[in-house]
Amino acid sequence: MTMKSIHTYLSIIAIIAAIGLITASTFVTPAFALKRYFNCMTEIANKAGQLTLQDANNCYDKEFHSSQGSSGSSTSSGK
Repeated sequence: MTMKSIHTYLSIIAIIAAIGLITASTFVTPAFALKRYFNCMTEIANKAGQLTLQDANNCYDKEFHSSQGSSGSSTSSGK
C-alpha cells in the first residue's frame, strides 16, 4: 500500500466517525432533556403533593425552551 491509499482510508474512517458522532448527538441531547423534564415534574409533585398542568408546562418551557410559552394552559382552569 502506498501512503496515498493509507491517507485515503484514514480520511474515509474519519468522515464516517464524524457522521456517527453527529448522528449520535442528535439522538442523545433530546433524551437528556426529556429526562430533566420528568425529573422537574417529579420534584414538583414530591414537594407540593400534586402536579398541575401549569407545573408541567413550566417544566416543559424550562427544559425545551418553548418559544410559544404556555399559551394553552389558560383553558385548564377547571378543577
